[in-house]
Amino acid sequence: MLTDDRFSRSATLGDVRIEQCEFESRRDFVEYIDERFRAAGFFEDGDEPGMWEWLSLYYFDAVCPPNRNGKRIPGVDGRHLMNDQNARRRHRHLLRGPYMLYRQCGPDGQLDLLLEDRLPVHRIAATHIVERPRILGSPGALAAARRLYFDKASKKPRRGYSHEENGLRAYCKYVNNLPDCFDLAEMSADTVIALLPGEFERWMDDDADAEQVADVRRLYGELRTGEPSSDGYELARKLGDLLQEVSNRPLTERQTKVRSEIFRSGVLRAYESRCAISGMELSHAIGDGTATYEVESAHIIPISRGGRDLIQNGLALNRTLHWALDLGMVWVDDGLRVSVSDEVENDRRNAWLKQFRGIPLRVPADKRHHPHRAALRWHARNVAGVGLDASGQKESRT
Repeated sequence: MLTDDRFSRSATLGDVRIEQCEFESRRDFVEYIDERFRAAGFFEDGDEPGMWEWLSLYYFDAVCPPNRNGKRIPGVDGRHLMNDQNARRRHRHLLRGPYMLYRQCGPDGQLDLLLEDRLPVHRIAATHIVERPRILGSPGALAAARRLYFDKASKKPRRGYSHEENGLRAYCKYVNNLPDCFDLAEMSADTVIALLPGEFERWMDDDADAEQVADVRRLYGELRTGEPSSDGYELARKLGDLLQEVSNRPLTERQTKVRSEIFRSGVLRAYESRCAISGMELSHAIGDGTATYEVESAHIIPISRGGRDLIQNGLALNRTLHWALDLGMVWVDDGLRVSVSDEVENDRRNAWLKQFRGIPLRVPADKRHHPHRAALRWHARNVAGVGLDASGQKESRT
């Protein structure tokens, strides 16, 4: 079957030389086969019809070792044959699945939960992580799962990691169901861990993790989600309140990053992921229906100038208008109307900004999250260089 033209054919990948090997883990296999592909001059994903079935048969002793009775029981077809039309289940192939993960996420340790098992073992991590594209596409979520549930010493999942209440299944369900304003693809592992509710604390025996969670909760209050509701998780609904608690003590680099990421999520939630000036709300769907948005969270008073990570010091803006705000080409007056710098009159390339002159700012439905007037005035004077009268309007010039 491996060499007869009636059953197999030459691969299109080129002259890929492989040999029988003993693989201690899935990682050993993917590193070996990836090196073989590269040695043959093939640097794209090695994936063509029939190839993985052929490899599964070639390495059958490795993917289907005999049990205690000396019998080989292959199990479900999908672990050896690529006949499942559902793309989300194709990772279950014992060889293709680990390889494609390795190609997607890279060789670093964030895939330990998925690659350190023996080749024929398909644990719950492979199902609950890989079948959720939002988690798989988030280095922070993967790294957080590894820190919580992987034992570095034994190179195996920690005992009890499959616990229904706070194990890996519960972690994946919780993180995957965070509202879209939490951009998991950009979040650090610190932030993901800090957002977990109390029942996950039993896995935070790392001093740095425990300290980080404690710091975040001192800054923002108790970060718990409760049950899902039609308005999203309770955490998202309360972000506006949580972000108001500001500490005056110096922050570590890790704390600053967590605070920044939660600020972004809070602003996008308040503005419903829509640009406050243009109304733009471009989004990109990810796999199972979650999305990432084009808009960004802009500080009115920059952090570098003493601004705070408060929703009232933020605006949701598309990338171009964020840049224009930072440079003072646009600003907002006390009447919450957009003003445009005279600079647009001097360069035709800036004429696009004219369309926004005088339009009302799109503000959050919750008045507590409206931009603070003092922050807007500071920005107008110190960034846009505009003089304001007592009422917050642009001073007339003589």
